[in-house]
Amino acid sequence: MKYNFLPIVFLAAALLSSCGKKTEDTAVVAADTTVVRDTVVVTQPVDTAAIIAAYEAEYAKTKSKNTKPVYKAKATKQVTAYPEPEIQSVAPATETIDVAGFNYVADKHASYPGGRAAFLEYFYKNFEYPDRAIQNGIQGTVYAEVFISETGVVEKVEFPGRKLGYGLEEESRRVLLAVKPVNPAIKNGVPAKERYVLPIRVVIKE
Repeated sequence: MKYNFLPIVFLAAALLSSCGKKTEDTAVVAADTTVVRDTVVVTQPVDTAAIIAAYEAEYAKTKSKNTKPVYKAKATKQVTAYPEPEIQSVAPATETIDVAGFNYVADKHASYPGGRAAFLEYFYKNFEYPDRAIQNGIQGTVYAEVFISETGVVEKVEFPGRKLGYGLEEESRRVLLAVKPVNPAIKNGVPAKERYVLPIRVVIKE
């Protein structure tokens, strides 16, 4: 008669063991959840109007006076796009480098092999003014923030603040990301990561 209870005893032991394991797993998940919750970063809202105002103020100081843009015939219009001299990114007042190690202020900007003339030639050749931008008469200045590694690779391109739209930012990003490695920025005598704003003029004429 006593042997009839053995399967029940073993089943109860197995169930208790399983419950204990689930309890441990739950504890681990709870601990992991707590860790993840602790790493959440709350971002502050970005004042895009202030950013663009700062960029436009700097652009007014640095824009080229002698640029003779090369126009392309497209959709019965003459269009062009060309980069102006780079300007410093909008940085926090007390910071000169971001959390990823990109310098807002470098001792020497990253530069295209062959200089500005070679970069302009590359840009004129590769930038294709989007048809929908032409059809809607969209022109002005695209502010592209370029992130360049210490090896001269363009890692990403962002567009803070107001955008022209109609595919102009996307085309600017495509052309800039396709740039072959450039001469990296210099900070304290060594190659360094850099982020700067590149104003790109996009113009339509009859």
